[in-house]
Amino acid sequence: MSLSLQIIETMERLKEMAELEADVWGTAPIPLHQTLTAVKNGGIAIGAYADGKLVGFVYSFPGMQNGEVYLCSHMMGIAESFRDQGIGYRLKMKQAEEAQRRGYRRIRWTYDPLQSRNGYLNLAKLGAAAVDYVENCYGEMDDALNSELPSDRFLVEWRLDELRTEKRISIAALSEDRNAAVLEAGKTVDGWLRPVLRDVDENAAPLLLTAIPLDFPQLKERNLALALEWRLSTRALFVRLFAEGWIAVDAMRRKGEPVMHYIWVRQEEWLRKKGENDGY
Repeated sequence: MSLSLQIIETMERLKEMAELEADVWGTAPIPLHQTLTAVKNGGIAIGAYADGKLVGFVYSFPGMQNGEVYLCSHMMGIAESFRDQGIGYRLKMKQAEEAQRRGYRRIRWTYDPLQSRNGYLNLAKLGAAAVDYVENCYGEMDDALNSELPSDRFLVEWRLDELRTEKRISIAALSEDRNAAVLEAGKTVDGWLRPVLRDVDENAAPLLLTAIPLDFPQLKERNLALALEWRLSTRALFVRLFAEGWIAVDAMRRKGEPVMHYIWVRQEEWLRKKGENDGY
């Protein structure tokens, strides 16, 4: 397979992007006049083409916070038969390269924290940080990926002057230690994973771990009530952790385990180690 990454700017290619969006989400795509306006006014759309056919894209537009312009990465979609082949990572790295070229210093976006594929890409591979939690961010959604559950999201920030070149936390040092886990996964009598909160002395802990199911979409499809329990349990915990000064900065998976763990550190300590005074 020959894969190329290309900037999308023409109406013809934006139409192809809309068609892929509709196929991935199973709902009406963003209007063409809106995506065209965005890419002609500081927005960035990038397509992944396999042998000339669009198989993935990332779409973003400018945002502003506290007087600083950043790039808001609104949507990334990959055709089903091309997933888990590293295309999402390549699209995001190309997006970062183009954003830097145009003068952006940060990229921000949201994602469902129970989607481990997205969490691992965003935090472990790209090196972004989850800095806030938004309850029911988009309200009730009826597309194929998001229906039937509240649309809770992590708000992620990726600082382009610190693109990951190595792990920021020693995963090896954590791989055998579960004492920092405030949320683990137990099993129901019929073998489903359920959230189990654990008591941890958080004041003395340098970091915390929280587990989520590795395949939440399958759990949601087959046991919606348990999926809702995961949503509400993680919502309560994650909202509290952010309020108490923790941020999620990495993720780890262990071979053969049905869960992924987020790794949390205190924001104040994180910024101190990087020699920064400004918050996320």
